[in-house]
Amino acid sequence: MIQFTGTAPRPLSHYLKAMGVLRLLVEQADPHARGWWEDETFCVETSLSSSDVEMFLLTQYRPTPLVTPWNGGSGFFGRDEALHAIETSETDRLSAYRTTIEEARRILQAFGLEKKPDNKDKRPLVQACRNRFPDEAIAWLDASVVLTTGDLGFPPLAGTGGNDGNLEFSNNFMQRILNVMSPVSGDPTPMAATWLRAALWGEPTSGLMKGAIGQFSPGEAGGPNARSGFSGNSLVNPWDFILMLEGALLFASAATKRLERQSASVVAAPFTVYPTAVGHGSTADSDNSRVARAEMWLPMWSQPVSLRELQYVFREGRAQLAGNRSRRVAKNGVDFARACATLAVDRGIDSFQRYSFLKRYGKAYLAVPLNRFVVQRRPYAELLSEADNWIELFSRVENTSHAFQSALRKIREAEFLYCQYGGSRRMQELLIALGRAEKLLSQVTSAREKVPPLTLRNPAWWEAADDGSWAFQAARGFVSTLPGTAGSIRSFLSPVEPDQPGRWSVESSPPRVVWKSTDLATNLAAVLRRRFLEAERAEVDRGDRRGIVRPESVDKPTAGLRPVPVWIVVRLLHETNSDRRIADLIWGLLPLSQSARPGGVFDRSVRREESKYAVPWVYILARLITAPEAQIQRIFPGVAPVPVPNQFLASLAAGDLDRAERMAEHRLRGSGFASPFFQKGVSPWLSRSSVADRRRMGTRIVAMLALPVADRDLRTLAHMAALATDVGAQEAVEHGPPFADEPTR
Repeated sequence: MIQFTGTAPRPLSHYLKAMGVLRLLVEQADPHARGWWEDETFCVETSLSSSDVEMFLLTQYRPTPLVTPWNGGSGFFGRDEALHAIETSETDRLSAYRTTIEEARRILQAFGLEKKPDNKDKRPLVQACRNRFPDEAIAWLDASVVLTTGDLGFPPLAGTGGNDGNLEFSNNFMQRILNVMSPVSGDPTPMAATWLRAALWGEPTSGLMKGAIGQFSPGEAGGPNARSGFSGNSLVNPWDFILMLEGALLFASAATKRLERQSASVVAAPFTVYPTAVGHGSTADSDNSRVARAEMWLPMWSQPVSLRELQYVFREGRAQLAGNRSRRVAKNGVDFARACATLAVDRGIDSFQRYSFLKRYGKAYLAVPLNRFVVQRRPYAELLSEADNWIELFSRVENTSHAFQSALRKIREAEFLYCQYGGSRRMQELLIALGRAEKLLSQVTSAREKVPPLTLRNPAWWEAADDGSWAFQAARGFVSTLPGTAGSIRSFLSPVEPDQPGRWSVESSPPRVVWKSTDLATNLAAVLRRRFLEAERAEVDRGDRRGIVRPESVDKPTAGLRPVPVWIVVRLLHETNSDRRIADLIWGLLPLSQSARPGGVFDRSVRREESKYAVPWVYILARLITAPEAQIQRIFPGVAPVPVPNQFLASLAAGDLDRAERMAEHRLRGSGFASPFFQKGVSPWLSRSSVADRRRMGTRIVAMLALPVADRDLRTLAHMAALATDVGAQEAVEHGPPFADEPTR
């Protein structure tokens, strides 16, 4: 085994150099050689020794003929020393090059071209070259130009048809060949061995050539701060340049294989997609063709493979999206990441080194190494395909503000990061990004005409996003609130139809939308109060013709499919550090609100945890007063209805907590309940709190009433209140509250 320590996955020139070494060894020296990546260097299993490899490249290597007669700087127009020297060479090592140059001259003569061809003449010229060039020269032609139905496409690895700005690749390749080889005898030049050892083994060397390496190695491109002093020239090791372009030919086979439905210049090249400015900070503003040309995801593998196997991987090199609704070729960086996360890439690849071709100046680009992406299946990654159509529609919204572009970028970033790292927290971030996009959409009428509300029906989304945190359980509980007669919970946050949350409302600003740009408690409280109002209005519509509504007949819209453990509710009464996260998650989970969920109504499997906070007496009363009648009946069978008193929620929200206590106690007594705690006066903490503190606590209590609780927890609260329908309440008092060491009141 030989470890070529002068190779590496970064920069691109060193990756291509590794591919060039393997290709040349197999095709010209050892057909059985196999290569792989190990410890960030390329290794080759071969019968040759290290010195044999050096001797082969110095004395036997036959350069692949790289010519581009369609380019002005190719050397064919006017006298060019490098091309002329190879054209008149005598060594057998350059025989294929001489033959190719001769054929290129005949083709140019047939077309009557004595100067750089116009764009309209390039396609027939390239077609003729492909038809008449020797087989050895076809690989470079396919790597640099794609023949489409009516035009030419340029795979980004070879710039624009073999150019990178003013740098012409094939002409510079010929110059570098002459730097290491005599055109007469084929013998190596005096510096060839030194340069070769530096290229293969990374040995330090002086005497590098003044020349350009182009987009392949940004660190060697020269310019300001490139060397000691204010500026520096671009220096190149001739062997680096030679082996780099020899390796680039592995990317040629796929150039005419498939064009799919995308641009030929991108799809034709293996593992090449449109650029996406996510997953790396340096490309934050490069998500457009004016800044970034394309992305390449270069495969890394740890098991020895033959050149034939490797050529197959590159020839068929594609990444496909696997999901519930689609199986298509990846078209951008996010798609490629998703393909890696679903293992919809060629097997045997451990990771990809991601590159972006970013504009440097003029028409010159740099292949900037981004991140390393490990190929690993991420659970639930297939779910992402369900949102594809909606995201596509959202991306087409024309809006003068940058808000829509920013929202779209955050969605793509979240998708990328989930595919890269996985985990429920990353899935939450994706849902939050989708929720923010829909929140933005809900505020723009013209945009709503083009994009429907997002609906995600697969129940696996709930499992994928569940990290067991307080925030998630609270948001999930709120979103799972049953519509009842008030309508879908989503219709109070976003202008959707109350009974069809997957459709926008015909009203531009429905009055039931009460969620504003304010804090979580204020919004939750506003939603709950509006839901009670809508429930009362629904009862009026279907009740007595005279509009008389009996309080006990009004639906209390607080039932939910996924109850929130009461110990979480109590902590949220006092702590606000999770509020923003809960609000973000609520918007993120809204599209899931109508999908199927595991578990039944009022799930009883609630995890218990001790709380350091006492449960406010007024919250216990309010929770019992606003509990759905069906839930009360399950705890106290046969008890009389417990309607919510008029102005009860308003009194709580206004901070008039002592009045709310009296109203609740009076209502409970009227329904046949008794408690030794009734009529004991205002809670001690109320007497010590300010008006602002009472109002703040009152608002949070109303907000927490919007979170459904399980039967078990409601029964616990009733037990704490010593609430009973007979004189046996004292037994509950002696049991003591489970959430605090001291009495609640």
